[in-house]
Amino acid sequence: MTLASDAFAIARAGIRSVDPGTAVRHTFRRSRAWLELGARRIPLSPAGRIHLIAIGKAAGAMIDAAIAVAGPGADGLAVTPRGYPPPRAPIPTLYGDHPVPGRGSFRAGRRLLDHVASIPARDAVVFLLSGGGSAVAESPAEGVSPTEVAATTRALLASGATISEMNAIRRHLSAIKGGRLALATGADRFGSIAISDVVGDAPSDIASGPTVADPSTFGDALHAVDAHHLRSRLPPGVLRYLESGDRGRRPETPKGGEPRLRRAPFVIAASNRVALAASAREARRRGYRVRTLSSWMTGETREIAERFTRTLMAARSQGRFALLGGGETTVTLARGSGRGGRNQEFALAGLAPLEGRRALVLSIGTDGIDGPTDAAGGWVDGRSAGRARARGVDVTAALGHHASYDALERIGGLVRTGPTGTNVMDLHVGLRRGR
Repeated sequence: MTLASDAFAIARAGIRSVDPGTAVRHTFRRSRAWLELGARRIPLSPAGRIHLIAIGKAAGAMIDAAIAVAGPGADGLAVTPRGYPPPRAPIPTLYGDHPVPGRGSFRAGRRLLDHVASIPARDAVVFLLSGGGSAVAESPAEGVSPTEVAATTRALLASGATISEMNAIRRHLSAIKGGRLALATGADRFGSIAISDVVGDAPSDIASGPTVADPSTFGDALHAVDAHHLRSRLPPGVLRYLESGDRGRRPETPKGGEPRLRRAPFVIAASNRVALAASAREARRRGYRVRTLSSWMTGETREIAERFTRTLMAARSQGRFALLGGGETTVTLARGSGRGGRNQEFALAGLAPLEGRRALVLSIGTDGIDGPTDAAGGWVDGRSAGRARARGVDVTAALGHHASYDALERIGGLVRTGPTGTNVMDLHVGLRRGR
């Protein structure tokens, strides 16, 4: 077995461990009188029905598993990005756009709000949330246009803002995010099962928290705008809206004191930590001594990747050594940037320290999609620098222009998996063998 085959097997083990259907089946149970979500219960009315609402990249698999648990009579609605697998069950499915909300997202958002509002009080609702939920279903808050929401999302994605900073802004521009979807339902009983795609697993950041209270304020949203110099890049109407809200002229998003949200169960069924643990088990099975850095790896991608690679090469180990990490790093783009994604840039940034060594770095998005490309990520090893020189690839220039896709393609370092149907951020696998 080669370093490359080991690295891909280790990453696949992590992705398999966060299979959405398995995650739902492990956390969702039904009895005659209750729905059990983890350790919490939702009482069932004898005359009521169960409704399943799935939003995100894993919506299809999550709602299929939930229907099998809920049993006959359950109905639902799924919203997933175009190109992702729909439910196998005969459930109405809407297709939104990702990563920037488009026409499909706004149609889905309106249908979603209408659907949950029509659910009677006696019924129970289980929301099934996964990565991509922020973009695939959206309905602007009153006073904000769909065009302004889309333009704001594009600016945020290129700004280098953290997911929490982005969501502080997005939640305040939405009629769905920040608990508003759950409060729109007529049902008295509801809860949520989520697959976390955010660092720290904060419920308010998973799909922008459509079923939980919003811990941020209009003031926090404006602070994020200024921290990333976004005033000249956001639509003027959005800035006016946020400033109006900060002055108390717009209603705040629901907060922690909202009783319906406070008593609703929220269960995280799968996360990056689960995937890292499974990857570590596979690495040990293959004879590697394993060190897991963190599932909280954040910051500018190039800097984090270089630090990761230095740590891999500095580890004192005479045999096989695996360094694992996960999280969601950030690429701050400028005008004229090339093609790529944070995982591709992570891999390319680790190329130089590996030259001539029996070592490899693989970085992959667990959803199978890395940035606006058809790749899931990239990998480099001790021979990649030589291949780059032989093929005329200027790695320094590619990193400077965030053009990692074309550079990796020319040296055979792209990873293409297609959509995996799950999303728990990124996995970073570093392998090294002794002399």
